[in-house]
Amino acid sequence: LPLGKDPPAVTSLSFNHNGKLLAAAATDGMIHMFDMSAGQQVTGWPAHDSAISSIRFGPDETSIFSLGTDGNIFEWSLHNQGKILWSRNCSRFCNPENSSDWKHEMALDADGRRLLVTSSSTSAPIYQVQGQMSGMRTLSHSGSITTVDWHPTLPIFLTGVCWVGMGVEGVVLESAMSCNGIAVVPCWGTGGSMT
Repeated sequence: LPLGKDPPAVTSLSFNHNGKLLAAAATDGMIHMFDMSAGQQVTGWPAHDSAISSIRFGPDETSIFSLGTDGNIFEWSLHNQGKILWSRNCSRFCNPENSSDWKHEMALDADGRRLLVTSSSTSAPIYQVQGQMSGMRTLSHSGSITTVDWHPTLPIFLTGVCWVGMGVEGVVLESAMSCNGIAVVPCWGTGGSMT
């Protein structure tokens, strides 16, 4: 798929739910959208002043999330190109000086309400999308969090540490049990009930 004359390096890719659209993020801070059946770029816009580290479609396919190497996270409207719907700055977790050996990534839960980001720290931030809550964190690990993902149907997520292993943690950290080196923490809603 062409990115034009003298193309930038592609840093992250994401298909939409049916594979008809492909979003490509690049070192020039641009988001490029491709129609896979036509094999052509259909749109693109400048999203960050820095390179983009990670890009993900929102669960309802009306928005796309981008994480810049400067630590800025944006949710972009796909109906109103270039319009920012939500943003957060996670630069205190995504310090490029402390994570030069790997790029940061992010993961959305199945509902698109919570966003988990890798971290140069020993815990990763969890942000409430479209809400005011931010800065909630995962359990502490013994090293930087280098990969994250949400379970597709359950309210749990995975965090991977560079050299220690993986932890499975819930969104709100109420209780934990250990299982072969993997911490399993259920996600509790308000009132102590499982969500």
